[in-house]
Amino acid sequence: MIPLPSSLRQTGQFLRQLLITYWLGSTLVISTALTLYDLWEHQKQTVREGQQITHLVASSLRIPMTSKQRQQLLESYTQTNRTQRFDRVNVTLVLDRSGKVAYSSRPAWPALPISDRLFRQMGQDDPDFSAVVQCFQRQDTSCMELRSEDWNLHLSGISIVRPVWMPPTDLGLPRQPFLVVVNFDAGMLISDVLQDVPWLVLISAMIAAVLAAGLWCVISARMLPQLVEASQTDALTQLMHRTPFMDLAMEVLAEAEERQGDLVFAILDIDHFKRINDTYGHGCGDAALASVGSLLLTVTRPEDLVCRFGGEEFAMLISAPREAGAKALERLRLQLEMNRLLYNGHNIPLTVSIGAAATAQCGYNVDFLYNSADKALYTAKRRGRNRLEWNDGELVSRLSLPSEMSR
Repeated sequence: MIPLPSSLRQTGQFLRQLLITYWLGSTLVISTALTLYDLWEHQKQTVREGQQITHLVASSLRIPMTSKQRQQLLESYTQTNRTQRFDRVNVTLVLDRSGKVAYSSRPAWPALPISDRLFRQMGQDDPDFSAVVQCFQRQDTSCMELRSEDWNLHLSGISIVRPVWMPPTDLGLPRQPFLVVVNFDAGMLISDVLQDVPWLVLISAMIAAVLAAGLWCVISARMLPQLVEASQTDALTQLMHRTPFMDLAMEVLAEAEERQGDLVFAILDIDHFKRINDTYGHGCGDAALASVGSLLLTVTRPEDLVCRFGGEEFAMLISAPREAGAKALERLRLQLEMNRLLYNGHNIPLTVSIGAAATAQCGYNVDFLYNSADKALYTAKRRGRNRLEWNDGELVSRLSLPSEMSR
């Protein structure tokens, strides 16, 4: 995982909080979806149970049986289901064409008319059951053809309505119609679903955790590197900012000290930068900074460090002894002097003053190297600018320099 710099710690905390929120939100969404799916599955099971009872009634009508035997069969089937497994069937009614109960799972209910107050109360919370009651109250001829819409979830009450027929005993006689109404206790269905909710939430939390982990991997692999680069890179010059440069410089200097390696610390300052801004505008100043940054990126090696130190000032840490570093810096100065800046039709000369210090003379302390190079930079400006000056360890405060050396 890419470590976040100090400038991105708050961003990292925000991302973690965002992922926790994402995990909680995903858990809620997934658990809701799974609960609805579980409710749908229980509804399908309810429909299957209603269809099984309807098939039982239809089968009993096809074989020679007395009305008493059919009534006993329906009662026995209901009792068997209740003892063998948890069943949600509240009552089963088989209605004839007059709207009376021909057979029922309740022994006392046969011969009751569907318009009885008892059935009207049952139908108050059950749209399908209420439709059967109202149809027979209207004495509609199509009541025996009613069929419930099984896939509508009515949490107030559930009824499976199916038409069945008793086949004629003699050819030519019409079939005798019956209407099977299987009423289920919706509260039992909801109770079944609620018992599954804790497990569904646990499963949802695990799925959401996997999704959040995957999202964090994507962020770590793609987003964080871009954030780190953006926090460390100056948008105008595409060079490092001062803070990451100094952190890396400390690490490089510590490693070089262990192996007694030679390094050069240099500070570059664009000459008369304020005059460029005042004469051609700040847009030209930005173009000058970008031009210098582009050249520094071109001429430096991968093992060298370079940054925009602030304003028109740049810093470099070159892996080379003083002699080689001097040649590289002088070559850089000449390249900048020869490459003129073209801006809005103006051919503007750019030069830099450079102050440098080598570890062989000034040691491996980054602050001491910086102060030494900074003093050399002011010496270069005092001696006419557009030149390279070295400091062998003698420090002079900027405040002690003549006022005419202000940039």
